[in-house]
Amino acid sequence: MNNNLLEPSPSNNSDTTVTYVDYAESTNDNTIYRQQPPRRQKNNIVSSQTNLEKEDISRLESQELQNQKRWFSFLFSRKVDPIPLDSERELYKFDSSNVIYKLFFWWLWPILLRGYKRTLQPNDLWKLTPELKVEYMHEKWSEHLNKILDKSKKKHLKKYHNLDDYKWPVWAVPYALYLTFCWSYTLSTILLALSFVVQALSPLITRRLIDFIEYRYFGLEKSLKKGIAYTISSVVLIYINGLLMNHFFHTAMTCGAQCKAILTKALLLKSFDLSAKSRYLFPIGRVTSLMSTDLARIDLAIGFQPLVICFPIPVIIAIVLLLTNIGISSLAGIGLFVVSLLFCVWLTKKLFMTREKVVKYTDQRISLMREALTNLKVIKFYAWEMAYRMNITKIREKEMKYLFTIKVLRNFITAYAVTLPTLTSMISFVTMWATNSMKSPGQVFSSLSLFGILAQAIMLLPIALATGADALIGFGRCKDYLSAEELNDELNNKLDEPYINNRFFIGPDRSSEGFEFRHSRTMNREDSENSNLSNGNYDDDMYDSEDEDSVIEIKNANFVWESFHDDMNDSLWDLTKEDKKRSQKRRERKIAKKRAQQAAGGYISVHNEKQEDPQENNRYTKESYLQSIESIDSNINEQFPGLMNINLSIKRNEFIIVTGAIGTGKTSLLNAIAGFMKLDNPSNGKVKVYDELIFCSAPWVQNATVRENILFGKRYNHDKYMQVIDACALEDDIALLPAGDNTEIGERGVTLSGGQKARINLARACYTDADVLLFDDVISAVDSRVAQHIVNRLFRGLLRNKTIILATHQLGILEVADRIVFLNGDGTIDVGKVDELMCRNENFQRLIDYTQERESESNNASEYELNVSNNKEGDAIAISTQLSASNKKDLATGRTMTEEERAINAISWDVYKKYVKLGSGIFGWTALPLFIFFLALSTFFQLFTNTWLSFWMEKKFKGKSDNFYVGWYVGFAFLAVIVTAIQFTIMAYINNRAAEVLNVKAVGKVLHAPMSYMDTTPIGRILNRFTKDTDSLDNEIGEQMRLFVFPFAAIIGIIILCICYLPWFAIAVPFLGGAFTFLANFYQGSSRELKRLEAIQRSLVYNNFNETLTGMATIKSFKAEKNFIERNDYYLNRMNEAYYLAIATQRWLCIHLDMIACMFALIIGMLCITEQFDISPSSTGLLLNYVIQIVGLLALTIRSMTQVENEMNSVERLHEYAFNLPQEAAYMKAETSPPPEWPPSGYIEFKDVSLRYRPTLPLVLKDMNLNIYPGEKVGICGRTGAGKSSIMTALYRLTELEKGSISIDGIDIANLGLCDLRSKLSIIPQDPVLFQGTLRKNLDPFESYGDKVLLDALRRSGLLDEQSMEIVRRTKYDPKNEVGYDDLHKFHLDQLVDDDGVNFSLGERQLIALARSLVRNSKILILDEATSSVDFETDSRIQETISKEFRNCTVLCIAHRLKTILHYDRIIVMDKGKIVEKGDPMQLYQSNGTFKQMCDKANIKVDDFV
Repeated sequence: MNNNLLEPSPSNNSDTTVTYVDYAESTNDNTIYRQQPPRRQKNNIVSSQTNLEKEDISRLESQELQNQKRWFSFLFSRKVDPIPLDSERELYKFDSSNVIYKLFFWWLWPILLRGYKRTLQPNDLWKLTPELKVEYMHEKWSEHLNKILDKSKKKHLKKYHNLDDYKWPVWAVPYALYLTFCWSYTLSTILLALSFVVQALSPLITRRLIDFIEYRYFGLEKSLKKGIAYTISSVVLIYINGLLMNHFFHTAMTCGAQCKAILTKALLLKSFDLSAKSRYLFPIGRVTSLMSTDLARIDLAIGFQPLVICFPIPVIIAIVLLLTNIGISSLAGIGLFVVSLLFCVWLTKKLFMTREKVVKYTDQRISLMREALTNLKVIKFYAWEMAYRMNITKIREKEMKYLFTIKVLRNFITAYAVTLPTLTSMISFVTMWATNSMKSPGQVFSSLSLFGILAQAIMLLPIALATGADALIGFGRCKDYLSAEELNDELNNKLDEPYINNRFFIGPDRSSEGFEFRHSRTMNREDSENSNLSNGNYDDDMYDSEDEDSVIEIKNANFVWESFHDDMNDSLWDLTKEDKKRSQKRRERKIAKKRAQQAAGGYISVHNEKQEDPQENNRYTKESYLQSIESIDSNINEQFPGLMNINLSIKRNEFIIVTGAIGTGKTSLLNAIAGFMKLDNPSNGKVKVYDELIFCSAPWVQNATVRENILFGKRYNHDKYMQVIDACALEDDIALLPAGDNTEIGERGVTLSGGQKARINLARACYTDADVLLFDDVISAVDSRVAQHIVNRLFRGLLRNKTIILATHQLGILEVADRIVFLNGDGTIDVGKVDELMCRNENFQRLIDYTQERESESNNASEYELNVSNNKEGDAIAISTQLSASNKKDLATGRTMTEEERAINAISWDVYKKYVKLGSGIFGWTALPLFIFFLALSTFFQLFTNTWLSFWMEKKFKGKSDNFYVGWYVGFAFLAVIVTAIQFTIMAYINNRAAEVLNVKAVGKVLHAPMSYMDTTPIGRILNRFTKDTDSLDNEIGEQMRLFVFPFAAIIGIIILCICYLPWFAIAVPFLGGAFTFLANFYQGSSRELKRLEAIQRSLVYNNFNETLTGMATIKSFKAEKNFIERNDYYLNRMNEAYYLAIATQRWLCIHLDMIACMFALIIGMLCITEQFDISPSSTGLLLNYVIQIVGLLALTIRSMTQVENEMNSVERLHEYAFNLPQEAAYMKAETSPPPEWPPSGYIEFKDVSLRYRPTLPLVLKDMNLNIYPGEKVGICGRTGAGKSSIMTALYRLTELEKGSISIDGIDIANLGLCDLRSKLSIIPQDPVLFQGTLRKNLDPFESYGDKVLLDALRRSGLLDEQSMEIVRRTKYDPKNEVGYDDLHKFHLDQLVDDDGVNFSLGERQLIALARSLVRNSKILILDEATSSVDFETDSRIQETISKEFRNCTVLCIAHRLKTILHYDRIIVMDKGKIVEKGDPMQLYQSNGTFKQMCDKANIKVDDFV
């Protein structure tokens, strides 16, 4: 073997996707046969994540760790610190540090030093102590919340005597959070209060100091002792104020981070318990928005709310001191302050109302983005990228319109607040002058400080109120979600008892009456100690069974799917009172209609109630035959009525097959048994389940290894595991994977074919060892031979002692079932053996007539297999091997998903330049110069206003009257206000514009990213960019930039002012600047990386959250909630390791900067009292006023500067998507755009076509030459990995050709824009995807066609008949006239499509996809395994429609069933990327080649070709 070549591993018999393995990197030891069972571990899920992390760490350590080159690196040792192993990591040091280290945050030194020397890695951070972990905090919070709710319920019961209208108190969630952190949060409030007291009293010492200098000036004071004492006292007070303020921020912001973690866990826990109605009201997109943006706002607000409580303290002190200092004149300024305060509160109310509107659009944008990311491949097939981009852009524009209003209001408040000291002091001093009561410089300039304190309250209060308003909305939305209706706890008693006791169950119970669950046998399993199934301990008398062998009994039960479209026809938080009234009326009308139906015998009952035998109960009368025969043709044309009068008894160890036409309720029956469908008549109907039950529905895989997907949290048992692998026909699939069963499966299973996903789900269900197994069409995605293997080795082998209920349309396996449950289409069932049903049920006979493959499926040996659902074949080859040369190590270890990109060191200047450029908008290149000009001007006016005051006090210009000074003083004050407002408005515009454009550009780039990138990037990682990172752009960056730019400009102005008055001070500036630079540079080395690590860990939280929500049905069915909750806890704790340190390091910087600022103040104070320069007392007062301010300004500036850089990390991440994301070829090419009628005929020519998925990978198509003529129907078949789906990949240019060309009607498709190409092709994929919205949107998202065309497409696809068409035309959704969604036809164009199209059956979704193609009316149609997941009747109907409606089109069909393509014009047989046979089907059959062998194995005879 040539080790340097990438060679395909051979496949023997299963429906595996071929994976190429680099033998130089991967050996046979990777296969499951050589692997030993892992050591026993407490928690497989969490430990598996730890193992992946250890792998990352070893990869990092294998790289050469090196120190970073920074400005002050020469001061530290060159030794490179190793990355600690998990066992070597220390615990979080805050609590274990001594008082001094805590006080000055010196406990952070090890992290800061390591982060300065080299780039920080996740394992460099400290482990959280148990008290800081989310598990402990959530448990405490849930206890407090339950106590609050219990009290509230008792109060409600006293008043109303029932809980029917009970709602959670609005304050329940935040108050429970306060009780959880009451000591630390109260401490933070006390610290802030003390800080405000110190701050408000410091002007007293300032006044004494200015008086002392005045006395010295006039020679009244000889000694310097008092002056030195005053100076040192004022500096110490300033520093104490800084210490208190920083410890307040640290404590409060840490509480915010902890609250966010608690609520994230609470939201996830709640997701497991939602009822059907709640799941409808809270789709995944809305929950994701709640978890990301709302919780981020709550986190921010909690850090600011003590300001609301404490702000009266400095205000009261300042007012008292002002009255003392300058007397009654100060009331003019104080009055302006009070009016301003009331005005700011009113503006905050406006902010609150505007934010409520923004939240609605944010929800819509995130939902749309999530939908686009999940279904991007289908969007590319239909060339709908522009439709999605337009929709997202429209919503984004509306969102940004309201956000701009918020920013302008906030900026106005800030501009007003920063200029308020100027205005209030101006009014007060002018009043003093007017009343002839001017005071001394000491009184005047200490009063300036007091007015500054009042203004600070105005500045901080709106921030606190605005963030509080955002949090209030967030808490309200959290309350709505956490109190949403739940399923019955008894029905969903999923977890083991010890865990239930600690778990948080919330919300009103919607009792599922009539459901009774009991486990009649004690568990006796190898993994019983690790099992998370509960043993029900209910009274056995309740479960007296007629037959002790029965495991499931259903009697006289009616089941319905609840519809909530009319209950909530818009956003949950957006209904007006009128909407709610109309909604209530519709509900009442619906209930009345239903009761009338029941009273009139509206339900069809076809059972003889007197018969006792449950089997006999389902035999039909002659009348019921006639009813059902009439209804069978139209069953898909009407709303599914639900399941009516179901009587079914299933015995232990029976093998039951549920079958029927599409849309008849096969899946519904399984859901009814599993308890997921509402029992509509609990008074008469009963459902009893006597054993543990697992429901295996739609194939869902998590982004983990194959083995982890199968074990699903269970302990590994080698023998049992191998038996399951064999029975599920997975041996050969796993043998082909790069790392055997330790190969990571891509998100949503992108690395697997449909058949592999189905069989991994099957293996997972088998490994759980449950007694009753419900399977929903798990073998539809496999061919007949593999299906037979699964039936013989699994259902009739490994699971022979289990009760199995299998819903399927694979009618060939009916003979092996003990009994058949046939769905008639009218909601009723017929139960019996095959022969019995054939004799008595004509509908069953009709269904059987559509297939003759029963006999063929006994032939279970096949060298060639039909491809199993290989629409993923091309992807899987690409993904499993696309890690290529640079990532061969990942390939050998089975890693599929790429590591998240992480920039290191300083954020590139290019990011800043692009941000400003994107935000320039109407200003163009002048935006930045214009902003700097107004910034300089506003700083000058603000500083010079008070400088002019000092000129006035000392009458600097002789001969000028007071009117001269007053006039200019007032003028400067008003100019300061106006120019500052203009400066802030320009900044708001730049922020808003940049946020909008950057997000829209990133959306556009993501929509046009190649599928190879999307399939190796988790959705959570991308969503993180469009949720938290976008939120940072929208809200955080503007706020922080404003808080940075204004004080920074003020500091520069103050330093210039000080140098003007005290030239010697210039000597100290470089030294102070050097210390300042050292601290900032030293801090940034760590803080930047901490923020990046937190962002990456947050992506993992989002990804796990999103994955858990999408896999909720599977997780609940397998009772694996505990594992996913623990994994969520693990990720939250890892995120908080970085988050807590990021908060603390900010405080470290501020405290040390305060030291520099205090030195600054000390130098200025000493220069003033020692009279080194001849300056007047007024000028001294002016300087001291500003020097005291500079301490607070410095801390604010650096905190905001570092915060801006941290938030710029979000810009950097979105910038990467907006400008550096890999892209497909040009979407539009005007110069090569084909004529509108192209392609006129549909002639396709493949010329020397070779295709590979990545440059380093083998060819999947090799020198292929093929001509497909206009109107020709061509079937493509061949074994798995032969290259069938690669033909479709080449046609759609999902991957560009290596060489050769493909022409359609003489035009080389390589020269066309992708939109021009893909919009002219039609495809019916195997997995039909429907998008949330209306049916009209699903057929025509661009709104290019009229209703007539769309309805005609629905008719031609078989979804509507002529009679239904007329009804649909006449009816219209009109809530005002009480015509709701439930009153519309199921296939009305205005009918709502739920998330993922779950309100339509799989077959119906396939027919809607067919209607989509009919609307497009292309000349070329591609069927990619389009009928593999539907029953034979639907298959026949689709083929009939295609032959009739597409008779003038060129059709390429990638075949799943050979019978499908026997009547095609030509057959292409592929093998190893080449065409091995092609020609007329009959001629190929007679030539005894490959095609003949395939036909023989499928038992196809000559007669079948006629």
